[in-house]
Amino acid sequence: MIKATNLVKTFGKVKALDDVSVEIKKGEIVCLIGPSGSGKSTLLRAIKGLEEVEQGEIYIDGEKFDKKNIKQQNKMGFVFQHFNLFPHLTVLENLTLSPIEVLKMSKADAEVLAKDLLIKVGLEDKIQAYPNQLSGGQKQRVAIARSLAMNPEFMLFDEPTSALDPEMVCEVLKVMQDLAEQGMSMIVVTHEMGFAKKLSSRILFLEEGKIVEESSPTTFFENPKTDRAKEFLEKITYLQ
Repeated sequence: MIKATNLVKTFGKVKALDDVSVEIKKGEIVCLIGPSGSGKSTLLRAIKGLEEVEQGEIYIDGEKFDKKNIKQQNKMGFVFQHFNLFPHLTVLENLTLSPIEVLKMSKADAEVLAKDLLIKVGLEDKIQAYPNQLSGGQKQRVAIARSLAMNPEFMLFDEPTSALDPEMVCEVLKVMQDLAEQGMSMIVVTHEMGFAKKLSSRILFLEEGKIVEESSPTTFFENPKTDRAKEFLEKITYLQ
């Protein structure tokens, strides 16, 4: 389980996280939804230790989180909005680097694992390609496979489709749906309402650094409790 308690993070005079507490149990798929600047990505990055918080604590399976603790870090895979692949390495090398360097896996075993994961995300034919030879959707699928290579217990996705052309969004969401159906625990910052409605266990709706609504996807989309959530959903529906 991931547990965050009373997190506070400020950027200048802006409170990106304002006393936020949340628990994510294994097996859950929790989607963080809200307008831009509401604190969604900051919360996700704080959980992973990519943002320092001024107040609050994070626990992983009951132990206080230390971002220097490799074992704890490996429990959480992180997929960035802009892929963050190493451009000078092939797809295979991107996938095997951390298992070899961090997990001390043999090169042969790491390559077997990488090939299996590329089959899983439908990119086994791109194993020797470089990132600049891939489409945006392919890059993101490689990034997901790279995170899975560390055998995480939780996958954290920070708006994984927002940098993609619309036609490439579906191929990434399909991989995420497959992971969800296989029981992977996930925290997803997303504007993909269809994904959130269909696959999430819980919706957390953020506004101005606070979680202002927490409910099942059915309740959130069909009977939101707060006026702010209703307004947000009305605008989303109008745009669609």
